[in-house]
Amino acid sequence: MLRRPSLPAIILLPLCGGAPPAVSPEIRPGVWAARAPQTLPLPTRGYQVYMVGELHGLEENADFELRYLALLRRKSGLRDVALEEKAVYEEDAKAFVDGASDTLPEALCLRAGILEGIRRLNAGPRNARIRVHLTDIDSPAGAIRRHLGAIRKRIAGSAGVSIPDATGIKEHGLETVGKLKQFRMDSRTQSELRTVEHSIRAYQEGLEVDTGIAKGSPYLEDREQAVASNIEDLIRVGKIRSLLVLYGSDHVSRTMRGDGGPNRDQPFSPVALRLERSGIKIFSVITFPLTGRSFWRGRVSDLPWTASDGRLESGETLDKVLAAAPETNFLYIDTKRQRALLPSEDISHYAVDAFLLFRSGTPMTNHCTTR
Repeated sequence: MLRRPSLPAIILLPLCGGAPPAVSPEIRPGVWAARAPQTLPLPTRGYQVYMVGELHGLEENADFELRYLALLRRKSGLRDVALEEKAVYEEDAKAFVDGASDTLPEALCLRAGILEGIRRLNAGPRNARIRVHLTDIDSPAGAIRRHLGAIRKRIAGSAGVSIPDATGIKEHGLETVGKLKQFRMDSRTQSELRTVEHSIRAYQEGLEVDTGIAKGSPYLEDREQAVASNIEDLIRVGKIRSLLVLYGSDHVSRTMRGDGGPNRDQPFSPVALRLERSGIKIFSVITFPLTGRSFWRGRVSDLPWTASDGRLESGETLDKVLAAAPETNFLYIDTKRQRALLPSEDISHYAVDAFLLFRSGTPMTNHCTTR
């Protein structure tokens, strides 16, 4: 178990309170520069889902996400956050951010910083507390087995249903799911059992994810549909008016991809596209560093680009845009008004509403003690 992590210095508290600052001026058509994200023209009303797609492994991500969350709560009353983490650990995460527990499972070490930040936001009145939801599939096999056990405990009369050990989940896990489906259960339990079923199918296709480097393709139909279904349930069944969703950048584009399936050679619909097709109104922004380093799943990496590798539609390179606003840390680009080419050509072509560019990226703090 992990004890409470400390927030890195880059995440400057307090995250809320005081009068909201004025919006920074537009420095180019559809481009804003700012020292703090709260002064950017980020929407706070009019959407059911606000999706932040991050390039994983940066301290700046948590800082922005917590500040956007505080802004959404203050401006629109948003109180729910969905994280890219295994659904089986949701109760552990909830107990932590509510202050009922001072520890987190090791499996949540990659989200320790954001969860600690939410806990600090929750230091105020109970009726304003942020609720966390873990909407991803369970992995590896031990996590799937744990979730099956938790579900069985909640289903009356199902104690006789056997659950295979971790080594038998791939071959026999779906048999257990089929047997549990025969019992009456509430909508929450049905949703969790559906997630476990998707988890087992993704495992059968080779995906195994713990806190280290993942095995297999992350772009599987079962995984993406599980996430989309869980988010849709929060909106439609849970009656949540608005939701902040924090996921990897690959999942927030509203365009088809061609790298899905176990061999990454099949058409693939990201979560955002699936939600849009279901009729949910979405705002999506991708965070992206223009230089620096990252740390993710045990690896420190130097980013293979600089601001000079990106440019605005006019041809002006991003390093020159930054030079014109030397005191700022962020560039915000409205993609409806400015067709920018980022240093990553793939991300440049993602269908999102905005890009939030960090002047430089800092490796996130490693809270993980095992691989």
